[in-house]
Amino acid sequence: MISNRLQLLHQYPQNQRSHIKNADTPVRFRSPPTAQLRQSIFQTGTHLTRLFLLIFSLWMATTTTAISQPLIDEQQRLNFGTLAIAANTSVSRLTQLRTGNVSIEGQFVLIANGTSGRYLFSGFPAYTTLGVSLDDTTLTAAGIGITEPLNVDNYDFAELTTDAQGEAEFFLGARLATTGNVNGYEDSLYSGSTVLRVEYWQPDVKSYVFNTKTIEFEVEMSSTLDIDQEQKLNFGTLFARSSNTSQASLILSPSGSYTISEPESTRLVSLVKPEQGVLRVSGGASNYSLTIATQPEDVLLEHTENPGSSPHFVLSDLLTSPDGTGTTDVNGELLIKIGGTLTTELTASPMIYPSGQYEGVYQLTVSY
Repeated sequence: MISNRLQLLHQYPQNQRSHIKNADTPVRFRSPPTAQLRQSIFQTGTHLTRLFLLIFSLWMATTTTAISQPLIDEQQRLNFGTLAIAANTSVSRLTQLRTGNVSIEGQFVLIANGTSGRYLFSGFPAYTTLGVSLDDTTLTAAGIGITEPLNVDNYDFAELTTDAQGEAEFFLGARLATTGNVNGYEDSLYSGSTVLRVEYWQPDVKSYVFNTKTIEFEVEMSSTLDIDQEQKLNFGTLFARSSNTSQASLILSPSGSYTISEPESTRLVSLVKPEQGVLRVSGGASNYSLTIATQPEDVLLEHTENPGSSPHFVLSDLLTSPDGTGTTDVNGELLIKIGGTLTTELTASPMIYPSGQYEGVYQLTVSY
């Protein structure tokens, strides 16, 4: 026991011997010395700090690379506006320049102006010339099936060079053309896309590189004019008697004035003043000349309740104001007034027209 105790005392420094009470008491050891523990913590902390700095440096490098990635952002889509097409018997062309100016060849009618394309290039090398190219493409109407395409080509843009931040603003124009093969175009939104390619010198790889972006174009085709009847063509209330040899007539002018002719035994008496018809055309191009055409055939006005047993009235020689052509206002609208000649029918024997409504339908065509 004594030798064992002396051996333990010999193994520990003087300042640790107080922890050994006697030979029969279990031997207890202190925790690792404070200096040693601190050194261990410091070494561990240094390792974590270095690891954190390494991760942070990698994150910074990744972030810097993402920011400098070349981007092409569409600020404004190339839009050819709203157009009508009078006919597709020959190729018609509309050129939308990058400056916003528009020129038209053929039978395109500009209803509403479009916009040139505008794109922001960023993340490219500073003070670098960018070579831009685009493929020709076509625009088609969506959701209608197979439609006649519109062709896009002859792109208009200026030479492009980036600034000190590697940015540049790109303005784009193009030419839109019909096929000219007689087939018609639907009233619909036509759209399509093409690939914009950018070639430039990349200093860090000492080589030319490419970037691409798919961009879209569109145009609204609206060749159909809207015609609303604001006032019916109404010959008023009449007393009428037919004849087997002659016809009475009432000529109503588009201004609303009228004259009556009653040859021989015919009679046509106005009891309530007639009124000219009034039509409003809308949806057209502003300040544009429109063609007005009336039907050449006569129109029969029949008794609404007894058409088979009653004599008819005959409507002929439709009159319009304006006559033949008219010009829309700044809103693309045109007011048309209608008149015509109403005559009694030749009957086998003189007949008094039964009381009631007499109606018929006439046609009037307004076109570009």
